[in-house]
Amino acid sequence: MNKIDRKRYSYLKVLSRIPRNDNLDKYKVNNIKNIKSYMEGTIWNELHELGYVNSSPSTKQIVTEKGMELLRMLEDIRRKDLTLIASVIAVIISLVALATSMGWI
Repeated sequence: MNKIDRKRYSYLKVLSRIPRNDNLDKYKVNNIKNIKSYMEGTIWNELHELGYVNSSPSTKQIVTEKGMELLRMLEDIRRKDLTLIASVIAVIISLVALATSMGWI
């Protein structure tokens, strides 16, 4: 995952957890710094222009359907990246164990 996708992933993940019901005011009071940093700036504007987030108070979720699809896709990419890293580490450990058992190390 590249830097832009990592930023989008972190923003969408946080914004998808924010409630849009009566608890929103209580949530904002407790987490005002966190919410303010995610609902302003260039990434927020980019996500809003692309239709991934919606700031209208009439909607039930901040993240739109399109945004949830992107979040799922980015989570899948992240999971595949972690799986690849774990696989490479497992192969390296296996090669070191093989070299040790054959007396090369």
